Amino acid sequence: MSTPQVQPAKARPARRRNKAFDETHTALIETAVRLVSEKGMEALSLSEVARETGVNRTTIYYHFDSREALVDAVRDWSSRQLAAAFSPGDSREDRTRYIARFVIENPELIGLWAEEFLSPGAIVDRYPEWNRLVAGMREQLASRPETAGIDAEAYCTLMLTWAMLGPRVYRGSVRPDLPVEEAIERMTQAQVGIMRLHGIESF
Repeated sequence: MSTPQVQPAKARPARRRNKAFDETHTALIETAVRLVSEKGMEALSLSEVARETGVNRTTIYYHFDSREALVDAVRDWSSRQLAAAFSPGDSREDRTRYIARFVIENPELIGLWAEEFLSPGAIVDRYPEWNRLVAGMREQLASRPETAGIDAEAYCTLMLTWAMLGPRVYRGSVRPDLPVEEAIERMTQAQVGIMRLHGIESF
């Protein structure tokens, strides 16, 4: 009788520790993201993230053994936010608007993601939706004589570059005078309009 009673007692604290670890890990990344957005990537440090999150330096080193590891986690977080724009439940316009907003509101994070995007390596490792995006685009481009000769991978590369850099350039250099919401809407409608001209109904 005593053995069944002891075993659950050991298992429960382990589950609590795992949950606490995950929650702390998420909090550290979210704090790092906020600090990058507020102060820029150069200002990011393990000690400041620990202080802002309310944990000691021993704890943060348990999660990230270096600043580079924390930066990698921030980059991965940014990539997941962008990948979320390709949720099949949302309309093309809503997804385009989501990306435009994220790019305009998080320029430092986009700079970090763009740096990774431009580095050598397989794009599918950084952008999990890539193969699905290319396959869908290939089908749509092939369905119209005027776009049938366009290379789907090249077209998707242009789309991704537009989505990642266009809103930032527009808001920062072309129309910095516009309210953020208006800049987001103009970029959204421009991109949706271009895809519509090319017969692209979804992505």
